Amino acid sequence: MTYLYAGLGIAMISGIAAMMQVGTNINSLIPLSVLKLDNYSNSSLAGYDRQIMKILYSQTVPDNDICNYVKNSISSPKYDDGEVFVSTGTQSPSTHTIFLNNCTLINKSKKHRVIITNSSNEAYKYKMFSCYLENEPFCSFEINK
Repeated sequence: MTYLYAGLGIAMISGIAAMMQVGTNINSLIPLSVLKLDNYSNSSLAGYDRQIMKILYSQTVPDNDICNYVKNSISSPKYDDGEVFVSTGTQSPSTHTIFLNNCTLINKSKKHRVIITNSSNEAYKYKMFSCYLENEPFCSFEINK
């Protein structure tokens, strides 16, 4: 009987040690929910976006030719007009309705693309989308899926 209790004690201690080891291994794993670092977050593009948003959301913004207005209002960095895509005839490769009436500004040295579209919101005339350009001349969210 003594050997039975000794065996059960050793089994319990081994089980507890195994559970502790599993807990330690789980704590040392990298969580899956860690945000992926991207080039936009590590750059100064957010500051340029805020500068453009101040212009877009002011009371004196014009009803048309908004891209030229923004280009002329920003002193640094300089932006150029985006290229027209043959597949859509617009400055976006997307055929989604949100990008149909848009204009695009690009700064190639900063790899920054800004898309300005008309807004259906009564408070603001325009919406703005922005991204860091990596390998393509357009933003990843413009791809039709």
